[in-house]
Amino acid sequence: MDDLNAAYADTVRAVAASVRDVNDGEWGERDWLRLVVDFESLADDDGGAPRTSSISFAIARAPQAPLEKVAFRLSPDAKAGFAEINRIMQAQKGQTWTTSTLIVERDGRYDFQFAYTPPYRLSGNLNDTRYRDYLERYKAETGAP
Repeated sequence: MDDLNAAYADTVRAVAASVRDVNDGEWGERDWLRLVVDFESLADDDGGAPRTSSISFAIARAPQAPLEKVAFRLSPDAKAGFAEINRIMQAQKGQTWTTSTLIVERDGRYDFQFAYTPPYRLSGNLNDTRYRDYLERYKAETGAP
């Protein structure tokens, strides 16, 4: 039987290993406090590979620097992990999710949330601004300066 918990843990490890591949600049001496991934998957009507879209970023801090939100690229292993979770859940529950939101805390805790509604970006909303103020939300949630 497929092990969903192992797939979760493998995907979290792959996401954490991806964090240094930043979209702009270099990771440098930063340390991350939280990782956020919004991963969308939409099945192909012809039975081909699903279309996917992802937003991934870290709340991070370099020594003697303020907190920042740093976008990074998901590795092929991380993307494959989300696909594997979807495959296992489809086999176990008969449903395929369209959006998975993952939050990973520095201490190793993580939370996957799944939605079965039309995915936001893959439904045509290409300019996704839902996470624009995430750094401010994180500071308010945690009391971080």
